[in-house]
Amino acid sequence: MRVLFVCLGNICRSPLAEIIVRDEAAQRGLTERFTLASAGTGDWHIGHGADHRSVAIARKYALDLSRHRARQITRDGIADWDWFIAMDRSNRQDLLDMGAPAERILLMRQFESGQELDVPDPYYGGPEGFDQAYHMLRDNAGRIIDFLLRQGR
Repeated sequence: MRVLFVCLGNICRSPLAEIIVRDEAAQRGLTERFTLASAGTGDWHIGHGADHRSVAIARKYALDLSRHRARQITRDGIADWDWFIAMDRSNRQDLLDMGAPAERILLMRQFESGQELDVPDPYYGGPEGFDQAYHMLRDNAGRIIDFLLRQGR
């Protein structure tokens, strides 16, 4: 199953989501079931590494983002993926505008019981925003995997 995690610039939230869900899949012995990657809807950071604050929070939890390089999802790449996991409703709309099928787009937090569906972008804030994003992503990694497994694709 090919799964793409999507945020705006692919340097903060989506690389963290990718590596956290990859870790969760590995812990469950499901690595072979998924091809996981991340991308941004914008092109500002193509080829750059993850934001140093994302790298730091990943390292704090024994995850490695040092090899991450930002890339962009475009209309031409939509067919390469079975599922898209958007970090917020704006990213979801961008994917819809590119032609991604609505039924193949999930919000990272949509299986939470709370009202808020977005993972807030921590880019313009301090390290605490990255810590909060990490915990939101970690709390939802298993829920995303469970949903995807139920789809049987």
